[in-house]
Amino acid sequence: MVMLCLYVSAGQERFRSLTKSYFRRADGVLLMYDVTNEATFLSIRHWAQNVEEGAGRLLPIVLCGNKSDLRSPSSPSSSAVSPTDGAKLAALCGAQFIETSPKSGANVLEALLLLARYSNIEYNLTTTATTYSA
Repeated sequence: MVMLCLYVSAGQERFRSLTKSYFRRADGVLLMYDVTNEATFLSIRHWAQNVEEGAGRLLPIVLCGNKSDLRSPSSPSSSAVSPTDGAKLAALCGAQFIETSPKSGANVLEALLLLARYSNIEYNLTTTATTYSA
């Protein structure tokens, strides 16, 4: 059984000190950006660094491009973030990648399941390695 507790900081600066204490107790992290807002995408590296510093260890991270339904394929905006860019950043951060649309429901459950599975796999690998190294 897996229990997910989700804490939403919405990237707000006033929650930065609180998030570090949550990262210490976390088994995985979902970092989310708005695909129509490049500034939120650019802040992901900073948040990934905060995760590592706050946790004091590597945590499984799922990078989630949100609001994918708002990206217009016929008229791509210069501020829109492509799925390719999202996947590249996820690879740089050692994260899994997915895009979601809460409006249509596309991949919302899948993003949470990915986080749960990725966290559980990492936990099991760590536990197994610790068990056999003793």
